[in-house]
Amino acid sequence: MKILIVVPRTIVSDKVNYKYLFPLGLAYISSALKLAGHDIDCLNLNHYSGTTENLINNYLFSQKYNVICTGGLSTSYKQIKMVTDAVHKSGTDAKLILGGGAISSEPELMFNALKPDYIVIGEGEKTIVELVNSIKNGDNVKYVDGIGYLDNNAKFICTKPQVPIENLDTIPLPDFEGFEFEKYLDNMQPSDMYFYDLYDFPRVYPIVCSRSCPFLCTFCFHPVGNRYRQRSVDSIIHELSVMIKRYRINTIAIYDELFSNNREWLFEFCKRIKMLFSEISWECKWSCQMRVDKLDDEMLRVMKDSGCYMISYGFESYSPVVLKSMKKHITPEQIKNAVDTTMKHNISIQANFIFGDSAETMQTASETLDYWKKNNSAGIMLSYINPYPGSELYEHCIEKGIIKDKLDFIENHIYDILNMSGTMTDRELEKLKYDIYEAELRYRFYAVPKSLKKTEDNTYNIKVKCPHCKEIIEYKNYSITYKLYFLYLMYCRNCRKRFFVVSGAYMVISKIMLLFYLMMPKELKVATYKVFQGLTKIKPALKKYILKFS
Repeated sequence: MKILIVVPRTIVSDKVNYKYLFPLGLAYISSALKLAGHDIDCLNLNHYSGTTENLINNYLFSQKYNVICTGGLSTSYKQIKMVTDAVHKSGTDAKLILGGGAISSEPELMFNALKPDYIVIGEGEKTIVELVNSIKNGDNVKYVDGIGYLDNNAKFICTKPQVPIENLDTIPLPDFEGFEFEKYLDNMQPSDMYFYDLYDFPRVYPIVCSRSCPFLCTFCFHPVGNRYRQRSVDSIIHELSVMIKRYRINTIAIYDELFSNNREWLFEFCKRIKMLFSEISWECKWSCQMRVDKLDDEMLRVMKDSGCYMISYGFESYSPVVLKSMKKHITPEQIKNAVDTTMKHNISIQANFIFGDSAETMQTASETLDYWKKNNSAGIMLSYINPYPGSELYEHCIEKGIIKDKLDFIENHIYDILNMSGTMTDRELEKLKYDIYEAELRYRFYAVPKSLKKTEDNTYNIKVKCPHCKEIIEYKNYSITYKLYFLYLMYCRNCRKRFFVVSGAYMVISKIMLLFYLMMPKELKVATYKVFQGLTKIKPALKKYILKFS
């Protein structure tokens, strides 16, 4: 079968964009189909300028395809729809198959909205091969597990769930070359992602060492099911030993929801990756995601020694009431231990406190915010909880009428801050938003560049003094769109703590805003904050003006 796999754009744009997380899911699908003997073409829309419709038509009008595959997360619904709309409009008779988190979280809703021929629900490597083979042979697809389709009576049918792949070592490595991974690496800049700034010219390799997570946090959805499975260390090291040398990788980004649930496995991994790094002539580091109840001082020491430079933790709240509501099964004391121990070993922390859980009150929010103010040197970010489709929190919002139209929510309001609390009024939520905004103005660590030099290739070299350790460091190869007004999140390459590099204008305006707020009565502060947030909607109209003077 001749198959086209399309990677949707990361943002709604007609321009080239390399600032995205590599689509490992589609790359695994491509490898599985190639191994099954099918002829695969890949189109990574992010790497080309032009409308989605024109780029897809260029492929469809130049070759005859039997199947077209695409998909992604719910947050990419608009971009996925741009692809499906283009396919439908082209008039091709190729079968359209969709998969990914968006589909798995709301199968029938997405089927009706995007109108594919088939959908793959859950883990896709086995299912896609069985489905495509059935189409090729003219077999009845009702015998393929893990799919959705319309029967002869135009009734939507979901077959029984696909059995999870127990041995992840049997899955072929992702098809990096098909999706132009080399081009992706060559165009990486440290300003692209918060974890890219370890080197001036990052070459970040994404890898999955396990699938799913054994925990059931209320804001999470596991598209590949809830059964946690882990690859062998041998399998992982084999992949890295090939790919590091092939692509001259200097950073390993482990994308697992939960990197290691097994202490002995983790120690073996650290031993082996340290040995692997010793075999190459350039420096290479790695990062991962972990739970705060799964670490100790010895573990972090070994991880640091093996090249771990950053750990992403799921803190979410410092209130025991909210942590219980979220089903996190962790405590504030464990969060504090994770912060203290990780900073002790000079490992960067990536973590968030997300406000607005269904159990959130002004009191619980204050508990979290008070801790953050006293420990802001850890670089924990402040944000709001989102009821992503498929999560328990999403179902709560539907049941309570907070989300009235599921498709409209996914398409237009998935990042909106919703009042999901059973106790907080809308007015209190607005006050909480202001309290968080004021705290960020007062307690974040900022630094204005000591020098900002534009290079011949239109990137910038930024020399900045770390507000934590006072070390002066030069960061090269940064992309700055608006020189007069910018903010970038950075990690210090010396102390590994987080801070924001801002333009002089940004710093002045922030100080004026803070002074302005501190002089106001409380009620007026909240009202002014709402007006200020409304003004951000005119930002697109100001871009050309700002760019003119940058």
